[in-house]
Amino acid sequence: MNYIGIAVIVFAIITFWISLWTYFKVKGKAVNYFKAGAMMPVWVVGISLVAPAIDANGSIGAAARSAEFGFWSGASIPIGLAACMFLLGRFFAKPIWNMNMMTLADFFGRRYNRTVETLATLTMLVGSVILLAGNIAGLGILFHGVFDLSFVPIVIVLGAGILLYSLTGGFFASLSSSVFQVGIFIIGILSAFFWLTFHYGWEDLLMKLPHDKYSSVGLTQIKNGALQNWAAIISLALGNVVALDLVQRVISAESPRAARKSCYLGGVLILLVGTPVSLIGLYAVYLKKELGFSLLIDLAMENVPVWIGILLVVGVIAASIAVASGVILAMANTMTHNLFQRYSQSVWSDNKLLRTARLMAIPLMVLAIIFACVRPEPGTLLILAFDIVLAGCFVPFVLGIFWKKANSAAAILSVICGVGIRMALFWIVPEDWAGLDTLLAPVFSCVLFVGVAITTQERSPPRSDAFKRALSKEELVAGKY
Repeated sequence: MNYIGIAVIVFAIITFWISLWTYFKVKGKAVNYFKAGAMMPVWVVGISLVAPAIDANGSIGAAARSAEFGFWSGASIPIGLAACMFLLGRFFAKPIWNMNMMTLADFFGRRYNRTVETLATLTMLVGSVILLAGNIAGLGILFHGVFDLSFVPIVIVLGAGILLYSLTGGFFASLSSSVFQVGIFIIGILSAFFWLTFHYGWEDLLMKLPHDKYSSVGLTQIKNGALQNWAAIISLALGNVVALDLVQRVISAESPRAARKSCYLGGVLILLVGTPVSLIGLYAVYLKKELGFSLLIDLAMENVPVWIGILLVVGVIAASIAVASGVILAMANTMTHNLFQRYSQSVWSDNKLLRTARLMAIPLMVLAIIFACVRPEPGTLLILAFDIVLAGCFVPFVLGIFWKKANSAAAILSVICGVGIRMALFWIVPEDWAGLDTLLAPVFSCVLFVGVAITTQERSPPRSDAFKRALSKEELVAGKY
């Protein structure tokens, strides 16, 4: 076994012990398990928000896209995710924290009604399963490269391990360990980038690469993928606003001000550490690496010093675990709280809510593993995941916060038609115009929402004052609002 393999095993053992420690921090309280007791400081939440840009989905996907389609194709991932952080910090972090929610789906139930809550929950669950699948697929590709193991069995083992890690300490485990996990990647990716630049030279790289691999044509010319790149940026910037795990991290902050500052910190860090990943993708082309999702791993194992390779590989694994645990927790918590509990006639206790949330994570992880085996496409799955929630949930979420006339009738039509239009456009839009399907769906959704809301004010009165009263912890746990 090589040094990288040994380092991965050591990291896995450390992560296991962290999960055991956080199990006792939950103290049997659902609020602690669901959102870390809403007591996390700025630096913890901010660093944890970086993980989606640098996990196996983001880093392996960005490097592969950059190598194959050009710098802007890969960089669209960190740019889009960073833009989302700044939007969240400026417009959404404070209001969603003040709403005192257990999950993001609570918003749709309290602002509209239970039907909208159910539709939004199902839409966000589909997007989250795809997101988790992309992450697990990226980890499977990484472990296949490091240990030369078969893809499908290692994906199953990884899914089971992440599940065990996540279910012990909930968001206490996910957030507490994120600082350690993301920190490893930051050191690894920056070390790899500066070493490659110093060793091979920046000017020499640009001289030997085709001009369209790094020039602005990736943002200005459709034939060079500009439409797809802009669609990816917009999808991640807006769709991620209604990502279950992301919002769950934001509402875990200790105050509204901390939530806002965390988003700004996360955005800056994403740009600082996410952009070099795409530049490393260009170095992979320069070094004549075989194009594909394994090129970042090949580069880490063959073209940089061992210690940098260790940090890079372990960093990707660490960030991936941080994201995957957050996603599976957010999905299981949302399914439990916003589907099963909301349709139950009894009042749930802390223990019942925790027990059910942990059980619900199992079938969701199985679905993600199956999807990862069928479509092992990190990066592409990341964008697809946010495409879905952008089309169905973004408009009713934003207008529900900022427009008093937003009502349930409009929200129901917006969610159903948004997703339906996105699926229809996938088949209708020609390949040369790929990206329009992403951009047009939320526009149609917004037009429908506004038109229906204006014409149904009497039949479907808005609930614009739904968040004037903050719920107590007992009411949050009971799920009765």
